[in-house]
Amino acid sequence: MITIKFFADIAPHYRRPIWNVLLNNPDWDMHFFFGDSENGVAAIDFEKEGFSSNKHRLHKVKNYWWKKETLLWQTKVIRECCGTKFDYAIFTSEMSRPSTWIAASICRLRGIKVFFWAHGLYGREKGLKLKLKKIFFRLGNKILLYERRSKKFHIRHGFKPDNLYVVFNSLDYDAHKLLTQKLQGLEKSEVFPFFNDPSLPVVIFIGRLTKVKKLDMLLQAVNQINDKVPEVNLVVMGEGPEREKLEDMGKIGLENKWLHFTGACYDEEVIGKFLSMSDLCVSPGNVGLTGIHSLSFGTPVGTHDNMVNQMPEAEAVEDGYNGFFFKENDVNDLRDKIKDWVNNMDRNLLRERSYEIIDKYYNPHYQLTVFKRAFSGENPEL
Repeated sequence: MITIKFFADIAPHYRRPIWNVLLNNPDWDMHFFFGDSENGVAAIDFEKEGFSSNKHRLHKVKNYWWKKETLLWQTKVIRECCGTKFDYAIFTSEMSRPSTWIAASICRLRGIKVFFWAHGLYGREKGLKLKLKKIFFRLGNKILLYERRSKKFHIRHGFKPDNLYVVFNSLDYDAHKLLTQKLQGLEKSEVFPFFNDPSLPVVIFIGRLTKVKKLDMLLQAVNQINDKVPEVNLVVMGEGPEREKLEDMGKIGLENKWLHFTGACYDEEVIGKFLSMSDLCVSPGNVGLTGIHSLSFGTPVGTHDNMVNQMPEAEAVEDGYNGFFFKENDVNDLRDKIKDWVNNMDRNLLRERSYEIIDKYYNPHYQLTVFKRAFSGENPEL
C-alpha cells in the first residue's frame, strides 16, 4: 500500500465525490490536508456525507491569506513533509502559495514524488510570471491538468508529455445519473408554471450573478429575440451583486412572463429539474462547472469562443455538437446563435450528446483511472 498526502487550499463541496473515491481506494493510504473555505464557497460536510469511516485521514490546517486573498500560507504542510517519509505528495495549489514551494522542494529532496493537480499554464502568461510558473511546476514529478489545452502549453514550454496527465473535473456524477432517471417524464408546464407559455424553448443560466459572467449580454440577446413576439423563455438561477441590474434590464420580460429569476438554489433535485427541462444553458462569460452541471442533465451549452479567457470546463463543449461558441463580447452573434440553436434542434439527440462527454471524461470514475495511471507510471492516454 502506498501512502499519499493530499494538500488542498480548502475542501469545496463539489469535490466530495472524487475525495470519497480517492479515500476509499483499497491500495492507497490517502490523507487529506485542507483549510477553511473562503468567499462563501460551500465546504464538504464530513459529518453527513459518507466520510465517517475515514475521519482519521482528514486533517485541518490553518490558512493565512495576504494581498486580497492572493498569497496563501498554510500551517502544518511543511511539517508534514518533513516528518515520517511517505510515497507521494499531491498539491492542488498554484504558485502563489509560498508554503507549497517550500513543502514541494523538501519532498523532492527527500525522494518523495510530487504531483501537482492544477490549472497549470493558461497560455496567456508572459515575462516573469511565465518564468516563475515554469519553475514552480517543474518541482512536480507529474502534473495533473484540467484540460488538454493546458497540456499543449506545457509541452510547448519543454515539459515532457509523459509527465502530463489530463484529469478533467467532475461533480456528483452518480447522484446526477440517478436523479436523471427519476426526472424522466417531466413536462415543461410542471417545471416552469411561472412562464406565460411554458412550451417555448427555455434558455437557462445557473451560477453566481456577477460581472464576470456578462449576463447583461444574455438579457440583451433574449430581449432582441423576443422583441416582437416571445420566442424563448429565460431562467436566471442564482444570486449575486448583479441581480438588481439584471432585473431592471429584464422588466419587459418579467412583465410578459418570459423571464424568471429563481434566486439562489442549492437543492440538487430542483436544479436537476430546471436544467433537464431547459433546452440550452448559456454562460456569456466564462463557463466553468456550470457547463459540466448542464451537460450532466442532458442540456447543451453556449459560451464564448476565446479559450484564453475561458475556464478549463469549456473544453467539454463541442461546437455544433453539444453546444456552441459565439464571438466573445458580441451580443449580435450570441443572439443569432441562440435563435439558430433553438429553432433547429433535435432535443433527444442533443440530450444524448450532452451525456456522452460527461460519461466519458468528466466524472470521478474516469478521474480515478487517471490517478491510477499516474501512480503506476503508465503513460497518459491524452
